[in-house]
Amino acid sequence: MKDRRKFLRFPVNIGALYSEENNEDRKQQCSIVDISREGMGVTVYLKTKLSLSCMLKFMVDVPGKEKSVSFTGTLNWIKALKGDTDYNYKGGIKLITIDSEDKWALLDYAYEAWKEKQEADGIKEASSK
Repeated sequence: MKDRRKFLRFPVNIGALYSEENNEDRKQQCSIVDISREGMGVTVYLKTKLSLSCMLKFMVDVPGKEKSVSFTGTLNWIKALKGDTDYNYKGGIKLITIDSEDKWALLDYAYEAWKEKQEADGIKEASSK
């Protein structure tokens, strides 16, 4: 399967809240599992599958940032997960509206976490030789 993404996705694990744009009072938990310049992967627990192209609002507490980050995005794809006790669907979100400072806070956090993991993996690899 060909990967059509334009930007590298950085793996993360950040808890967040989301709601459908037309039902903002009903916030649900999700986990952001990767982030790129234009989108992100999220895992959610759903009783019924969300509709493709639905508009979602997110509220995220980025580690190290005092103020929560909020943004909207559309659901580009969704698939069922098997074997995950916390979440039963994974989906791809295309960012629609996000403050540029908030976007860079998310990307900086994701990049730094990725870089630390790469360095740690390099150290483990070097010490096993």
